[in-house]
Amino acid sequence: MSGFSSKFRHIYGDAAKSKDQYADVKNALTSGESQYIKANARFWAFGKTAGGAPVYVRLLSDVGRTKANAPYISTHKGRLTDFDFHPFIETMIATAGDDCKVNISKFPKDGLTENITKAEVEIKGHRKKVSQCLFNPSANNIIASASYDRTVKVFNIESAATVSSFDQFQDNIYSVAWNKDGSMLAATSKDKCLRIFDPRKPDDAMGVVGAFGGIKATKCFFVNAYGWVGSTGFSKSAKRELKMWDLRNIEKPIYDQGLDNASSVLIPNMDDDLNILYLAGKGDNSVSYYELRNDDKICHYLSLYRDGVPQKGGGWVYKRGLSVMKCEVQRFLKLTKDSVVPISFIVPRKSGGDVFQEDIYPNCRSAKPGLSADEWSSGNNADPNTMSMDPEERKDDGGADDVAFNKKATYDEVVAENMELKKKVKELQDEIALLKGGGGDDDENKEDDADYNDQQEQGGDD
Repeated sequence: MSGFSSKFRHIYGDAAKSKDQYADVKNALTSGESQYIKANARFWAFGKTAGGAPVYVRLLSDVGRTKANAPYISTHKGRLTDFDFHPFIETMIATAGDDCKVNISKFPKDGLTENITKAEVEIKGHRKKVSQCLFNPSANNIIASASYDRTVKVFNIESAATVSSFDQFQDNIYSVAWNKDGSMLAATSKDKCLRIFDPRKPDDAMGVVGAFGGIKATKCFFVNAYGWVGSTGFSKSAKRELKMWDLRNIEKPIYDQGLDNASSVLIPNMDDDLNILYLAGKGDNSVSYYELRNDDKICHYLSLYRDGVPQKGGGWVYKRGLSVMKCEVQRFLKLTKDSVVPISFIVPRKSGGDVFQEDIYPNCRSAKPGLSADEWSSGNNADPNTMSMDPEERKDDGGADDVAFNKKATYDEVVAENMELKKKVKELQDEIALLKGGGGDDDENKEDDADYNDQQEQGGDD
């Protein structure tokens, strides 16, 4: 660590006490490529492996035991595989299932009060079960999904329409990640490759690299501040590795480091505001974190949080939902066998709790989208809108009441409506033809009767 100086050098993890944990989280989803826990600034969610793909949504403030009859969202016919909160509408969530669908559901602003069994939007397009879903971080109502049909598809959830489909994978897909402005997608797969592509121009990949020698699961992420893409994975000898590439030239990694011989899959979380990378392994009892810099070393080890309980997975709370007066810079919701434990990562400051620490809290992403779905689909790019984290300056920025979701008719609904209109037009045409036909016969009968009468009169005269 010689010569390394950082304001984040002494970040430490602080696990919530028992009374501030989420207890009785039983039979949670712990299979597949998901993180198993997702959160936004007000809510967190976990799923179960039961039929109907149930997802339980709770307020972050609602600590304690999970009620036995807690309401849930269940809109699939099959089992749950993944889910993701809408980045701008905090009361909307996407769920993916093995019924090949991505469903979009809305729930009350104070949380679930009853079961939701009908989705706001059902998105079809994949031919096999969907393994992952992830919202665009800048454009409103755009979502990407990966499937066992070896495609990554991008959808506009307002109309359930497919924007694009990328199908150059040679095996099952392990991970998908958006860059900051939503102009690029990265994906890793079992064919040992990392692919980067523009989701609006999916015909040609912007870059393809053979990332790792091992076939175990790999997870990718973007380092947006420096224009890098990174991934965790395994070597041929099953050693865990961390690699990063410069997007301007991805032929050779700029960082290639073996980490350890553990067998668990590493879940990366990149803090773009502070350039800190967190690595949490499924099955590990620790979270390691590093500061990334554009220098010769690139990746600077900071520290390690460790406790005695292994994590099955976990999710990260949005920056705008953190406790800034406690100098909390990240919060990890650690899924264990039967609970979820919030772990706060804190930068120690003598004046913490009394003074807002501006240097460790640059503006974070707000709940306002940078672009509409149509603007993004047309080829425009924009960074996410940001907001101050200073409690004295920030306003309520939940986004649920301010950001529009205007459901449009889906393709199937338009086709059905068109068929119904055609049916009505045919019925009207038949009625008109019948009326015309009936009216013509009456006129002909009247003319025949008149001719007959004339003939009778002429016969009488004769």
